[in-house]
Amino acid sequence: MDDRDERQQLDELRALLKRAEKTPAKTAAVRKEALKRLIEVVHSPYTSLKTLAASNFRLFIKDFPELEDDAINAVYDLCEDSVAKVRIDGYYAIISVSKEQKKWVKRNADVLVQLLQSDEPEEVVVVKKALIEHLDMDPVVTLGVLCDQIAPLSQDWDEEDQVTRDRLRSLVLAFLTGEAHRAITERHAHTPGSPAEEVLVTGILKGIPKLPHTDVDLAVKELLLSLSSFSQYSSRGAELLEVVLEAAKSSLKAEVASGVSNPPVPNTSYFLGLASFISVEKRVAKPDILLRFYCTSVVSRVILMRLPEVAKASILSGIADSLIACDEITRSGDFSKEEMTKLRKQVVDTCVVLLPCFASITSSGKRPWKSCRVLLQECSQVCSIFLSLSASHLGVRHSERHRVGQSHRHWWRV
Repeated sequence: MDDRDERQQLDELRALLKRAEKTPAKTAAVRKEALKRLIEVVHSPYTSLKTLAASNFRLFIKDFPELEDDAINAVYDLCEDSVAKVRIDGYYAIISVSKEQKKWVKRNADVLVQLLQSDEPEEVVVVKKALIEHLDMDPVVTLGVLCDQIAPLSQDWDEEDQVTRDRLRSLVLAFLTGEAHRAITERHAHTPGSPAEEVLVTGILKGIPKLPHTDVDLAVKELLLSLSSFSQYSSRGAELLEVVLEAAKSSLKAEVASGVSNPPVPNTSYFLGLASFISVEKRVAKPDILLRFYCTSVVSRVILMRLPEVAKASILSGIADSLIACDEITRSGDFSKEEMTKLRKQVVDTCVVLLPCFASITSSGKRPWKSCRVLLQECSQVCSIFLSLSASHLGVRHSERHRVGQSHRHWWRV
């Protein structure tokens, strides 16, 4: 226990720091002594000493590798001090240390992420500022740390740890879509295919199948779709849509296999709705991907007969909406007429199942009449095309027979 009063210790520390700063040799004994003293005073009862230590760690920490761990732990101790001012000084000390030693960015960013859980609003503001500065220092590493909190780990957690992790994930998502949004979308992940963009997109895509729906909405609609790489009909958009559809496929399999009669399919419905938002409404992916998914993975008698009426109606509406979207991009030249013709036939083939499904919805209020009309019109159009082609083909054959007959008659005359 140091019996000297606060003023005396403060004056002595300032004098030591002054001598250390004036010493040109970075590894001089006086500089090492100064760093050791800074580590010691972190546990002093005096706020003034702790504050002075917080602002000076950056000057010496990188010159003495053998003291680095003790020094960085001392900085973390400042962040857990009982006095709010000291804690805030500790947050700023983390920033200054990371600027001096880039190798500490990852560990320091992880500590700052944990500090988002603070119950003091004023301190959370400083923590978020510190995280944004870490994004500016090393966006790839810092985004990696943040995304680690988004994607749920495969290991089992006890209930208390899971609650803590869920809360932290929500705080991180709120930060990414709030205070950090501009820095991410305008400075760090704005270039398609850049390392930072890759880390962010991969991290979020990995979490989509396992996250609560509210978190998925936040991550996809407020963050991913704000990135320039998710432009109209982009490869990133197609990648996102494939992840969402795979989640829909897994959900449908699990929910239909539950053994319950007319099982509710909330996860399936959610992911199909999100897929429609991505491809039909926002058009960052082509809607033919969604339409083919409906035709190959959703539309079957076995599946549809087990679903509740509201789910059947939703599927019929989803197919009709994606079909309309495909027709629109065909007219605009973004989708080939040949592919659209194939897709039309695929949809008409599924109508053998879809239209009886519509008829099986007993509640007229739930029947998607508009969607049924779209499907019937599609059947009519495809049939018209088929009949037209058949008539044309028959006409050609008749013309050919007529030409041959004329030729024969002409030969007979000869």
